[in-house]
Amino acid sequence: MPILYVHGVNTRSRDHFLAMEGFLRRYVAPAIASDPEKVLIDDAFWGDCGVQFAWDGASRPRSRLLGQGAGDARVSDLQGALTAAAFGETLGRLPEPAAPSGASGGLLAGGGSGQPGTPTLRLHRLTPAELSDLLASIISETTAPGAEQTRLILAADAVAEEAATATALAGAATPADELECLLERVRDRAGAPAPGALVGMGADGVWSRIGDRLRETTDRALGLPAYAVSVAASELRRPLNDLVSQFAGDVFVYLRERGQAGSPGPIPTRLLDKLIVAADNKKARGGEPLVVLTHSMGGQLVYDAVTHFLPRTPEFSGIRVDFWCATASQVGFFEEAKLFLASDKAIRAPARVPFPAAHLGVWWNVWDHNDVISFTAQGIIDGVRDEPYDTGLSLASAHGGYLSRPSFFRRLAQRLADAKAAGWVTP
Repeated sequence: MPILYVHGVNTRSRDHFLAMEGFLRRYVAPAIASDPEKVLIDDAFWGDCGVQFAWDGASRPRSRLLGQGAGDARVSDLQGALTAAAFGETLGRLPEPAAPSGASGGLLAGGGSGQPGTPTLRLHRLTPAELSDLLASIISETTAPGAEQTRLILAADAVAEEAATATALAGAATPADELECLLERVRDRAGAPAPGALVGMGADGVWSRIGDRLRETTDRALGLPAYAVSVAASELRRPLNDLVSQFAGDVFVYLRERGQAGSPGPIPTRLLDKLIVAADNKKARGGEPLVVLTHSMGGQLVYDAVTHFLPRTPEFSGIRVDFWCATASQVGFFEEAKLFLASDKAIRAPARVPFPAAHLGVWWNVWDHNDVISFTAQGIIDGVRDEPYDTGLSLASAHGGYLSRPSFFRRLAQRLADAKAAGWVTP
């Protein structure tokens, strides 16, 4: 079973794939292969062909409040005051967090923060999946991407799934005791040294950062309505500005240089070459399924491949993707705008675009309500299995959050098992 990953916009190294490979090996490969350690897991890297800004992003305007964006020009006090006033008016219209009634489960448990009517986030109220996602988010934010980050997230996920963890957290008297208990269990599972053992080598620093961020998160999690925090973060945080700029630039470069069947551009060529390798591996392993996982713009690359490049190139006639998982993609949007090479302007609502069954078996399209540049394809392209996935991240971070969650890869493994039972075909 070869697994091929195709990244999206704003990716300029293979580090993200190398970090994600551990999740694919642990959660996905065992779902449909008896020898998961021998499964080919590869990526079609095209980031070096993406947009290069000639003025290093100088076209991006600065925001009013914090001056985020290109350049170092000072933001005037008046601009900052006007923006702060606008936020104040918005937040002032939002209701105060209500006190929980009975503390009967979920994230809310009464009696903790010292502020009357303010609920407290208690870790023992989280489900294993929620606890795993919380830890994965904090580890992702406090450590550098790579194999070590993946190892820590896998250790945290294993701890979150253990029944003994739930028992230990439930027995903790205070939120602080819960935090210490959880950190100790994760540290033990990760094989970390005791505190102080590697002073000067960075080990204590990592665990200190994780602990500090976890404490801050539990203290502030329910202080304001999460929606208000997300709205504010989307305006003030530079990553959202960077994301939109890189997204638009990479999209324009791909559309301008993708070529067509018989003369594909550099980016489609990278993907087609990797599909050939994966197809050969599929044959060598007795016809195991070929699985493709994409993020963001990678979905448009694959859709152009299965609808145009593969059908119109005789030497690719035998290549078939058995299962395609498209996360955070804009395939539905691109087809609505008729931007694909195979797009037919005559096909419009209420009709649907035919499923590309000649070169694709099952297509699972995944999007997040909080990801402003992920789109559904349901009702546009026939046969797509469309499903939302909640990363639990802000508007500025959600687009990249799908592939750092063990819970997502568990769900992917289940969808693969379902597709296998159905014979790798769309009903």
